[in-house]
Amino acid sequence: MPSNLPFIHRFKAMTVPCEVQLFGSPNASQIAAVIEQNTYRLEQKYNFYSEQSWLTCELNQRTGHSVLLDDESLVVFQTLKNLVTGTAGVFDPTVGSLKWLLNNNASLSRTQAYQIAQPMMGEAAWHIENNQLIISHDETRFDLGGVIKEFAIDQAINFAESMGVSAALINFGGDIRVLGTKPNQEAFNVAVVNPHESTQAFFSLPLVNSALTTSAHYERKTQFSDGQSSHILSEKGTHSKVLSVSVVAPSALEAGAISTALTIAPSLPVPEEVAVIFIDDQLKIHQDTEFLIQ
Repeated sequence: MPSNLPFIHRFKAMTVPCEVQLFGSPNASQIAAVIEQNTYRLEQKYNFYSEQSWLTCELNQRTGHSVLLDDESLVVFQTLKNLVTGTAGVFDPTVGSLKWLLNNNASLSRTQAYQIAQPMMGEAAWHIENNQLIISHDETRFDLGGVIKEFAIDQAINFAESMGVSAALINFGGDIRVLGTKPNQEAFNVAVVNPHESTQAFFSLPLVNSALTTSAHYERKTQFSDGQSSHILSEKGTHSKVLSVSVVAPSALEAGAISTALTIAPSLPVPEEVAVIFIDDQLKIHQDTEFLIQ
């Protein structure tokens, strides 16, 4: 295989198509297999909907107010705590509490569900002491679905780099992180889809050693007894003028948390190393939030 062409490996995990592109390694097929198996492992460990996952058995079905975290889970929750704090609590992994309520009582209206879930959710509902996760409310539930997909992307890049890959692109369901540049020294050109037609590219961005995630609320929905809501759950809802938010950040996990938070509160400040692109309800592109006050 010519060295300027990638080794490409595809599989499905975490409900999305996954693609691994690796450059510059004679062991690319073995590295791709390691990435695939690790992705399946993370999916099994942190699956909110599986009765056998660590997340369900050890955390969401806990019998007390503390859970001992293994080294990997400690890293995950420490990172999440930083992202929750950095988004002023808008990004909230305890939203699983609301999903748990709806799974157990489909007759709840949106207002009723949020009223009941309010004590179970939010930044104050949990904290970390040493390697213990402390949860104050018995019924607090964590949903790490998107988080673990992005964590898997970051781990895939780490695997690739540590195993001698010179450049890589990891794409799990449109959440992307790249390592280095293409062999011709060009950046990876990554497309963001049209919110009204998901098979069409709307614009593209060059990426080098960075991640891109897009959060949008125009496809999947959450069902309450009195109607539907975006799958991005927030009591005040997603912002009516924002169709999608694309974020470029050093890691996929950071990009994903920030893009999710900005669909709810688009005026949140972001770190200097983060770039943001909004698509508004008129299909116009913005790199700042001036459009919110027009």
